Amino acid sequence: MRALFTLLATLTLFSAHAAAADHDGAPPPFEARYELRKGPLTLGEARLTFERPGEDRYRYRMHTRPVGVTRLLYSAEVREVSEGRIIATGFRPERYHYHRTGDDDAREAELRFDWDDGEVVNDVADRPWRMQIPADTLDRVVSPLQLMHDLAADGSATPLTYRIADGGELKTYRLEVEGRETVNVPAGRFEALRIVRYDTDSDRETRLWCAPELDYLAIQVEQWEDGDRSFRLVLADLEGIDYKRQPPRPRFGDPLHSGRPGSGATGR
Repeated sequence: MRALFTLLATLTLFSAHAAAADHDGAPPPFEARYELRKGPLTLGEARLTFERPGEDRYRYRMHTRPVGVTRLLYSAEVREVSEGRIIATGFRPERYHYHRTGDDDAREAELRFDWDDGEVVNDVADRPWRMQIPADTLDRVVSPLQLMHDLAADGSATPLTYRIADGGELKTYRLEVEGRETVNVPAGRFEALRIVRYDTDSDRETRLWCAPELDYLAIQVEQWEDGDRSFRLVLADLEGIDYKRQPPRPRFGDPLHSGRPGSGATGR
């Protein structure tokens, strides 16, 4: 079940920006719930919460956990928090906290961003170490907000490149818009941009669908390996963002998505 957290972690790179964005490009407070699916089975869920405790401050939280029969085999839960400032070019993290419980891999870690010295301090098991970082470095939780900030500013400005401080490394991701499709998810039916994320250090491909109606909120994320879809995240519930709900339109075999590479289109 390691793939559960692998794909739910992918969600942190593509999750949300609100249609009623403030003048600084940041969303108002919202909460979104996503389901992790493999075929007809729902294996887990992720809950994302965005808060603005001050005019130029943000707090972004994610809680992932297995659900249903999966909990009998896999009991780990992960809570992540990113806190920092909202600046003219987007989001600048100051602190990222990771807490995993419920299994033999339980651990806690924290990243602290020192922008004066251009470095991040990684405190894992009370053994801190430092890494130099570029000025545009993000943590993996706040990166979706930066992505949607950039897409809302200029949706045609792809490819986009992001540098993420994650797991003691500085990872680079490249994203490209491939087209536009109609997609069904439990939260409704939406016209969406299909975007592909390429990892510079992996053959794994991640596809996501972002709805302009929700100001490019990611409504679906898929992970593909060797030409096959392994897992899928779908938006199930959303609060804090107003939209006109269009009920999903069922299809043969899979009521939400055909599952063919690059298809994504339903209800046409």
